[in-house]
Amino acid sequence: MVFRSLIIYNCYGMISYFNLDELEPVIRDFNLITKIRITVFDADFKEVTSCQNQKAPVCAFLRKDREFDDQCIICDKSHMIQALKTDNPYIYTCHCGLTEIIAPLRIEGKAVGYLFFSHILNYSSSEEAFSYIRKIARKYRSYDEKAVLKYVESMPLFDSEYLKAASRLLQETASYLIQNRVAYFQNEDLSFKVDRYISTHLNEDLSSKRLCRLFGIGKTYLYEITSELYSEPVATHIRKLRIKQAQDLLENETNMKISAIALQVGFNDYSSFISAFKKETGMTPKKFNSVTQSKRHS
Repeated sequence: MVFRSLIIYNCYGMISYFNLDELEPVIRDFNLITKIRITVFDADFKEVTSCQNQKAPVCAFLRKDREFDDQCIICDKSHMIQALKTDNPYIYTCHCGLTEIIAPLRIEGKAVGYLFFSHILNYSSSEEAFSYIRKIARKYRSYDEKAVLKYVESMPLFDSEYLKAASRLLQETASYLIQNRVAYFQNEDLSFKVDRYISTHLNEDLSSKRLCRLFGIGKTYLYEITSELYSEPVATHIRKLRIKQAQDLLENETNMKISAIALQVGFNDYSSFISAFKKETGMTPKKFNSVTQSKRHS
């Protein structure tokens, strides 16, 4: 059986491996029991997967502000670093007044990744929560008091005893994931070398013929190792990576021409890029750019 997996070259110079077919049902079950959003991050603090893909409404609204979003990222990273120094689940209040809990996925003192409970209101009432969050959020340009109040009032409240129980369960889940090799470190072999080359050379020729020549293997063996890695043809995987990179550039490099983006992500033919982009996203790059910009300014 071929499992969906995620392979990450981490800050330790090692490879973090996540078996998504086993990981995602675990975090869905956890969310079903606790009603709290759970996210998995890798050792470099990048999101691997989450249950409830949407952030809490108040967070999603406030993080439209780039400055606020930057502060969230800094806050998350700094507390994940602190969590790795402790033996117990790490409970803290984020920069916006929400309670969050972190349990590192730890092997011999190093983090494969982190389990992350987030967006928790640990207050006696919605009024108390809004009063605290309002003091922080009003400093940002996008602040809208009525919207923030509405979103805060829509969120459930959790008491401290409930959070302590949830944190212990989170710790047990982290131990289970490590013991059952759902998340682990793995030595680099040829398949990982191929994967790393593909992910870091998307703007180059990544045809099967060239990959076989670079790694000294035949097409049949290339098919075998990439099928095990990606559960899909290597050309399909490469196309998806290129389109994802194009989406990131369209969102963040607003002055960059679409034709230049096509070249940067490995499409030498502009028409092929438009066709591939529409196939993956359901819209043209121009439409995607328009939708992204309108969301940013809404």
